[in-house]
Amino acid sequence: MHNPCSYAILKVVTTEARNVTDKRTAILEATIRVLRERGLSGLKVEEVAKRAEVGKGTVYLYFEHKQDLLKALIEHHTMRFYNDAAAITELDRPFGERLQKLLERRLAFVDEWRGLWAAVAREADPEGQRAWLTGLHQHYQGILERFVQSGVASGELRGGLDVPLTAAALAAVGCSPQLNFPRSAFIKNLVEIFMKGVSA
Repeated sequence: MHNPCSYAILKVVTTEARNVTDKRTAILEATIRVLRERGLSGLKVEEVAKRAEVGKGTVYLYFEHKQDLLKALIEHHTMRFYNDAAAITELDRPFGERLQKLLERRLAFVDEWRGLWAAVAREADPEGQRAWLTGLHQHYQGILERFVQSGVASGELRGGLDVPLTAAALAAVGCSPQLNFPRSAFIKNLVEIFMKGVSA
């Protein structure tokens, strides 16, 4: 027999959990906006709270201090990119098409963090930065290794490729150029060069 009280409790718990997630995300999104406008030196918790439409004390409920906030910010945006990357690489499309979409998303991520990522990462965890960032990147390496393996399995990439090294090369390919080239032409050229090197 259905218990309406149980349903009411579940609804309240679910709503509270969603509100916690929404507030945390709002704070992180506000942080990246302030960083883009004012840089790391201009990042103030008061301004983040104002942009997130929460009290300053609410920020400290979710993040103990500024370094904790910055570390969470890096992880939040990086994992969002990784989730998008995984979804793209798992599409039922030819390898070259998936590669183009992946590079488009990768360069958008680079643009989003232009001039900020390295500085924020240093500030977030100056002592354990290398191990922490290596752990994050290992997740992306795994996504790219599965992607390359799918191309080998479908016969689009040649057999005998060193999958981890090919994945690592692909990770390096997805960097934004310092010079101002047309984005679509640049990506198309990257795909062509990469595919010529690894296609079956």
